[in-house]
This record gives sequence, structure tokens and C-alpha cells, in this order.
Amino acid sequence: MSPRLWAASVALLLSVGCGQPQEPESTPAPQLGPVVQSRLAELDRELGTSDPLPELTPAQLQDLDGLVTMLVSSTGALRQVPLEAINEDIGPAAVPRLREWLVDDAREAAQRLAAAELLAALDHPLAAEALLRRVELAPEAWMRSWCAWYLGNTSQDQVLPRLLLRLRYEKDPPTYLWLGRALLHFNNYAGLAALEDLAERAANQPEVNTAAQLLQDAAARAGVERSQLRALWSSQRATELPQLSPSLLLRREVWRLVSELSEQHFQLRGVDDARHVLANMGPWVAMEITPALADSDAHIRLHTAQVLERMGPRASRTGQALLRALGDPRLAPAAAEALGRIGYPPAVPVLAAKSERGQQHELRVAALRALGRTGVSEGLASLRAAFQPNEEPADLCQAAATGLVLLGAGDQAATWLVQQLSDPLADGQGAELAIETWLWRGAQSERGDFAVALEGWRALAEPPGIFPSLEQVRQRLDQRARLLGSLLPKLLASPQR
Repeated sequence: MSPRLWAASVALLLSVGCGQPQEPESTPAPQLGPVVQSRLAELDRELGTSDPLPELTPAQLQDLDGLVTMLVSSTGALRQVPLEAINEDIGPAAVPRLREWLVDDAREAAQRLAAAELLAALDHPLAAEALLRRVELAPEAWMRSWCAWYLGNTSQDQVLPRLLLRLRYEKDPPTYLWLGRALLHFNNYAGLAALEDLAERAANQPEVNTAAQLLQDAAARAGVERSQLRALWSSQRATELPQLSPSLLLRREVWRLVSELSEQHFQLRGVDDARHVLANMGPWVAMEITPALADSDAHIRLHTAQVLERMGPRASRTGQALLRALGDPRLAPAAAEALGRIGYPPAVPVLAAKSERGQQHELRVAALRALGRTGVSEGLASLRAAFQPNEEPADLCQAAATGLVLLGAGDQAATWLVQQLSDPLADGQGAELAIETWLWRGAQSERGDFAVALEGWRALAEPPGIFPSLEQVRQRLDQRARLLGSLLPKLLASPQR
């Protein structure tokens, strides 16, 4: 522990011991203002205005159609001729005509794909937009796949947020491959899970091989083993992976998404999509959007904190800003949750103070959850003090019990957690998750019969891919409560290692 954190922790314990709890000094909440609109206006000024595309002459239109036809019929080195000529002879003015070819269902597939390849060769924002619209809207999976592939050959990083959103809703496994490839091209690793799944369980061997090769190539570029990629992406060490240097267009798109979090644009799906995309961007996005914690729109402040929470350790550099956000009563619970998720040890003394009686209930619960998630043992005293099942509300005790489990003191709460499983009015599934973590930790440390208990516990789970009904969930909780009811005395009697 750092000297500063140690001193703060000692001061807190002394104040509690004297019966006069005092909250550690924290930075006041920042002054609120129109942060998002100011950033958007600033980026618009930097980007400037784009001149309209000139219209093609009849001769240029004929030449352009000829380039599409040439690309369809060419092979080998000859294919480079139209791909180079599109920039040298016509340029971005070709986008509208190529877009017509791309979306025309009456044309042959080869012609439409040639138009897509020429759009990618232009490497222009309007060309990228035409390809991106096909990734989002094309009914044919092969068209979505190819357009994702071509986008992954461009420098147009502003497409990244919408590619992430498409990955969320895509249903065609082969298209996952090329969406994942495009994301990796822009140094984004949010598609790793989909690629790893395809590398193990794709429907055919070519897809397995392609997914495995994409992962291997990404690991080679990062200078790590393939098995390390996901762990790095999910940790504070995500910055060790190759990073994107965002363009102004991408930063503009990020702040547009932040503006979608506003109460003025509030739509549940739109807000959730924006949070999902922002949370799955690279570590740079965390620092980019952190100023939005001081926006005058309360919804933007709240949802920005939730984005940082979802980013987890990738947002670890935002700890100081989140500490300041604890001074905002409307934002404090969400800021506390985020501090726990990002794993920010200097927040422990402040979170401990926020968990004490006299604080807002929602904030106390959030602070207790955060104390467990930080992984810092100095939070144990506050968690033990709050875990009073006969005095405190059940949700607060659940937060404290889960924190005790996460910090290696789950024995203190295990009996109460097992009781929650069979109580229809309790948070049975929250207790279930905490107990499984407790059992797993005990099994990992080879403690007593924890491994046997964990095996029996997992045997009562539904088969993979089954979404249980409420009745089935209730039955599972009751079965697991009975299982542990017979094993608990022996488990608790086994010494910790």
C-alpha cells in the first residue's frame, strides 16, 4: 500500500474508533456545464466544411462503369489497374455512382462487389459510409461480410463505433469473422470472444482456420501469445496492445454517441446501444469522454459513469475524475460503482466513508459493492461493519457479503448467503453468484472439500444454451441451498490457506 493510502486508512480507522466518523477529504465535484455540446462544436470547427462532390460528366460515368467491368473480368496484377485508376482519373466524385451499383439488386453479385472494392480503394469518408450502410442494412450475409472486409482495408476509423454495434446484432457466423477482422484492423479487440468461439466451434474447417489465423496475426502484432489477448484487453494492461490514434472524425463520432446519452434524446435502446459501443472502444475512449462527468445534463453524467464502469480496468486512468464525481449527489452511486469496477485502490478510504450509516442508502450499497471489487483488503473493516443481517436492509447486506467473498473473507457471510437461496423474497441469484465465487476460490486454494462442493454445485446448473424459466430458476436455487445446507458445516470447519 502506498504511504498516502496507508495514512488515509489509519485516519479513517482512528476516527471510527473515537466514535466521531469523519469522511476523508475529497475533491469537490466539478462545476457543471454544456461539456458535450462544446466538444462537438470544437470538433466541427476543427473538421471544417466539406466541399460538395462534383458531378461526373457523361464521359466520366462511362469510364467509371468501364472500371467496374474491368475489375470484374480481371485477374492477378491486372486488377490493380482499375483500383489505381479510380483515384488517379476520377476520385471521390465516383462515390454516388459506385453506391448505385452497390445497392442495385438487379446487378450481378460480381459487379456489386467490384463496386464495393472500388469504394474501398477510394479510402474516402463518403465511400466508407456507403460500405458501412451495406454492413448495417444489406439483407444478404455475403454482402455484409464483403463490405466489412473492405472496410478493414481502409483508414476510415470513424466506422469503428458502428462496426461494434453491428457485431452486437449480427446473426451470421461467417460475418463475425470479417467484422472481427475489421475491428482488429483498427486496433479494437472487442471481437475477440466471437473469433475465439469460431476458432473452436465454427460450422466448417475453413471458418475455424480463418478465425484462428486472425487471432494469431493479432497476437503477433501485439507481441504476445494468442492466449493472452483477451486477458490483456480486459485488464489495466490493455494499453500494452497496439493502440489506435483516433482521427477527428472518430472523435466526433464518439462525442455524438455521448450526446445520445442525453435526457433530450432518451430512448432505452438508443442509450443502451451507445453505452455498449463506448464501453467496447479502446482505453483512449475512457479519457476522451471523462469530461462528460461534468456535463450539465444529469443523464449524460450518469450514463458516462456507467460506460466507465462497463469498461472496467480499461478505464483505470479515470479514477481521479470518478473520485470528484462522488461529490455530485446525483452521480455519486454510479461513480462509486465505476470506481470498484475499474479497480482504483486510492478510492478505498473515501468509499469506506460513503458506506457508513448516515449516507444515502443507494450510495452505501454502491460503495460496499465497490469496496469488494477494488480487491484491496483495507476495505474489509467497512464490509464487516456493514454486514449486519439483523440490523441492515437485505440489499446492503448482499453487497457487503459479496464484497467479503471477493476479498477472501466469504466464510463470515456464507451461512447467510445460503439462507438467501431458499428465500423467495431475497436476491437469490445475487447470493448464488457470490456463493459460486466463494466455492471457486476455496477450490483454487485446495481447501478442504471445496472442489467436491463446487462440482456438485455446477452439476445442478442448466445445460448450456438453455434459458430457464422463473420456476426452473427457483428449483435450481432450492436444490443448491439443500446441497450446501448439508456441506456447509464441514466447509466452514476447513482451515483457510
